[in-house]
Amino acid sequence: MPYDDAPETPISREDAVAGVRAYIAERRSAGVMMAEAFTSIELIEGVLTTTWNEDAVGKEKSEVLLELNPFENLATFIGTPLAFENEQGRQIRQHVHAVSVVGPFGVGTLTTQEIYQRATGLP
Repeated sequence: MPYDDAPETPISREDAVAGVRAYIAERRSAGVMMAEAFTSIELIEGVLTTTWNEDAVGKEKSEVLLELNPFENLATFIGTPLAFENEQGRQIRQHVHAVSVVGPFGVGTLTTQEIYQRATGLP
């Protein structure tokens, strides 16, 4: 299935953002320390932007987390809930066309299609 298949049950733009927020909160509660640093999320014209806030975790911890970060681009981490071929992924993808992460490292951006292809191996 292509990444842009319509969901069976469409959701609102606000629900798409809430889905990503819920993913970050779930990761945070599961002990994923880097999730603590993502403090703001906004969706403007199809671009979901989140901010890595080193003040939220402390500068020293932020530096360590970024050094140990397994992702070449943190947009991969934030884009996880829209990466897969399931209903939630299709619902969020109907609103999100790119994911950007802003932080002390600059800006990391991936299109939704790039995130989907990395996760599924499908075009």
